[in-house]
Amino acid sequence: MAGPAEAVKLAEKRRLTMFKSVLVIGHFRGIRLEVHISWLIIFVLLLTTMSAGFQNQHPGWAVTTAVITALVTALLFFASILAHELGHSLVAIHRGVLVTAITLFIFGGVAQMDRDPDKANDEFWIAIAGPIVSFVLAGAFGLLAAITSGWYQPVPVALGWLATINLLVAVFNLIPGFPLDGGRVLRAVVWKLTNDAGKANETAFASGKLVAYGLFGLAVWNMVVGNLVGGLWILLIAWFLLNMTQAQSRMYLLKERLAGVRARDLADPDVPLVTGQRPVEAWLYQDVLPSGRRAFLVGRDTAHVEGLVSLSDARRVAQAQWPETRVADIMTPADKLYHVPPGAKADEILQLLNEHGLNQIPVMENGRVSGWIDRQRLLRTIEIHLEIKR
Repeated sequence: MAGPAEAVKLAEKRRLTMFKSVLVIGHFRGIRLEVHISWLIIFVLLLTTMSAGFQNQHPGWAVTTAVITALVTALLFFASILAHELGHSLVAIHRGVLVTAITLFIFGGVAQMDRDPDKANDEFWIAIAGPIVSFVLAGAFGLLAAITSGWYQPVPVALGWLATINLLVAVFNLIPGFPLDGGRVLRAVVWKLTNDAGKANETAFASGKLVAYGLFGLAVWNMVVGNLVGGLWILLIAWFLLNMTQAQSRMYLLKERLAGVRARDLADPDVPLVTGQRPVEAWLYQDVLPSGRRAFLVGRDTAHVEGLVSLSDARRVAQAQWPETRVADIMTPADKLYHVPPGAKADEILQLLNEHGLNQIPVMENGRVSGWIDRQRLLRTIEIHLEIKR
């Protein structure tokens, strides 16, 4: 188990890197729909193997027929994965849990929620919603395959494949190993029976590791009997599940140990301020360089904040224009600033910084800034709190 300092760093690294390099493909009811670059890997593999498979199973098909059928089927498969994640997301929103995005990546998809459910019942229904959607899709595709059995052959073949794969997705996700849906269902059931969220988490994480190690064994067995490609693929899935389980375990440890730490405990009361009329050149050479601070709030005092200015804002202006450019011209206006109240939890602040790529955030109450939290100070303070609570 990683120590407190390592837990902080690993947790932050996971949040920072997991969903980089994504392409936004749209929005649905306020949920951002994204495709991770790793999705291209499985898409190409799926398209290649399905094209070859269709040609082997139906030698009378032209190459273009097999490729087009595989392409349409692959796209419908990923639409099914998106529907699976929307099932989780819409139930989560209905139960008061905000969902910011759904990301499709190499191992499927994930709904990014702003927090975990507060109740066992909510956890259960959010978790079970995805497999229910996949079961419904499997039935619908199977019914359509039967109805179209006498049509142009690629149509029922593609529908039959989609029925089978959605059934497999539903069944696989119900395996009781975290972070699979079945592991979350298991956590909800243990939570409901024991009324102990901590015990439920321990059970879910233990089940996740058990399933991952079981998949490792299955992968080795497949490679021994000659199924090298299948074994390697199962090995990758096992590795992914194990890493996700360990990362979630660290995050819950972090949240548990930081349960009483709030923004007011982390904030630096010495808020860096600069007036909006100050030239950018003067601000950089007379304020930024001597203080070592990368960002300042803009305003005459903490009760009248106009915005925030950072080094990245200054870099967007040509150096020759610094003497004539005012800080107010390049700042982020106050109405577009992210801020937290004094009672905000430490893990929520860290999540906010990571999700929006922020390096600092003001602590505000009733329109007045009472403190300032930057990323490095936050991480250092969290490490100290965790060391004390060891």
